[in-house]
Amino acid sequence: MKIFSLMTVAGLGLAACQTTTNGTATQSAGAPAWMSIVGKTLVSGDGNFAIVLNPDGSLEGEGIKGSWTEREGKFCRTLTKPESRAGTECQIVTLSGNQATFDNQQGRITSWMVQ
Repeated sequence: MKIFSLMTVAGLGLAACQTTTNGTATQSAGAPAWMSIVGKTLVSGDGNFAIVLNPDGSLEGEGIKGSWTEREGKFCRTLTKPESRAGTECQIVTLSGNQATFDNQQGRITSWMVQ
């Protein structure tokens, strides 16, 4: 279940980010608010699982690998590992304080603490 929840999160885009000289992503003008979580660690609700959305467009966590991009304001992730969850999914992301909620618009909603 942890992997399934994480996969809901995995995937964003650099088109709306700028990279600073130290390699960290910053939010560009007009970028979706959720882009502020790029480069940060997302921790599952039970605190037992974490994923990082890297500024280079990759994502990783325990047992998960893939990439992310931003498309029409949505978070889109493409997973390559685990094979059972491989594929692309785009989600609506909302932020409230240090919590990011991902909605795949098909009934699956997951929340993560942003660190």
